[in-house]
Amino acid sequence: MAKPGQKHEKHSAQARPGLAAKRASKREVALDQAARLFNERGIASTGIADVAAAMQVTRAALYYYFDERDDLVFQTYERACQIAAGDLEAADEDGGNGLQKTLAFARRALTPERTPVAVLSEVEHLKPAQRQIIARAAARNTRALRGFIERGVEDGSIRPCDAEAMAQTITGFVSWIQITPTWLNSQETEQRARDSVQVLELLRRGVGAPGVQVPPVHVDVNELRTHYDNLFDRDAAAAAKIETLLATASRLFGRRGIDGVSLDDITAELGATKGALYHYFEDKTDLVRGCYERAFDLYDAITARAEKLGQTGLEQTVIGVHLNTQAQAGSLSPLAPLAGLRGLPDDLRDSLNARATRISKRYEAMGRRGVKDGTLNIDDIQAAARSGAGLFAWIPKWRRENDALSARALGDEVVRLYVRGLAA
Repeated sequence: MAKPGQKHEKHSAQARPGLAAKRASKREVALDQAARLFNERGIASTGIADVAAAMQVTRAALYYYFDERDDLVFQTYERACQIAAGDLEAADEDGGNGLQKTLAFARRALTPERTPVAVLSEVEHLKPAQRQIIARAAARNTRALRGFIERGVEDGSIRPCDAEAMAQTITGFVSWIQITPTWLNSQETEQRARDSVQVLELLRRGVGAPGVQVPPVHVDVNELRTHYDNLFDRDAAAAAKIETLLATASRLFGRRGIDGVSLDDITAELGATKGALYHYFEDKTDLVRGCYERAFDLYDAITARAEKLGQTGLEQTVIGVHLNTQAQAGSLSPLAPLAGLRGLPDDLRDSLNARATRISKRYEAMGRRGVKDGTLNIDDIQAAARSGAGLFAWIPKWRRENDALSARALGDEVVRLYVRGLAA
């Protein structure tokens, strides 16, 4: 709906093309800033006033382009889908085989000089009609990328693989690279460039040294699950209820985004009342804290299991990747690192930053061991450790409980990508 004076302004802009171009440019700048802030702070912690402040303009100046915050979110997400569609179209026009098209898309999407693009982690926050538009656009992009991979399998440039899983994993890498600086306190420009190079090398040839085989993984992540045997014990019963509540909330947050899930959604999923939830958690922020602390306890346990069981650097990292994939694809549902970390309370944000950094350092050590023992071929070990979560962090966004590919089978697919890449 036109705002007062807007219709006259648009008519004037038609007579003055320079003014129209300037306004289009200002909208693009606003969407760039919104994407950056949504990725860093989340939707709930970012409004039109925050974008205006980042641009050093008045909030009123942005109401020419956006009716409200929901409209800003929608336009930012829509633009992210349009950018991905443009990258796919350009990759297709480049010609070549399926592998070349796939890598051409990834290279464009991971361009370090590009302004950060919004990660589509809070689509459920949108109004139903807007949500449907974004979901359809994202699905079209995934189908196009899957088509490149299927073409590569047919023309022999890509090894046999599950094309859907590989397309979603590439999307996961692209998304994770957007938010890695926030989670690991890294320098955005320099380290994003290094991470992008490492991801492209992984997608092409993997990290396994020439001639190594993909080691089988027989460990089940459910071995790390806490069991509460004596439910007649009051403390054990309470702990079991908290675990069920956190697992359910984590699964919903992971799938729909923290801002896309209400406490009513969680209690409805559990078949419980809000009173039962408030018995254990003060509010939604306290619940999110519990979900992240539970997740990082599991990530620490997975890392320790990988360090203990792996006989080589390759085996250690493969076990870590496989168990993390199983966890995200199965019922454990640890809350994956999402957009919006800087919107959390300072103490929680600092704690998660520190824990994520420590885990990344432990995978760096595994990588150095693998290079030394000749099982890994990694040029930038630090970048490989930083970008590794992209292999599995996006899984909750696309995989459903009734998926034909089991959690362990998906783990095998992701590990093959990690070790061998896509190239046939």
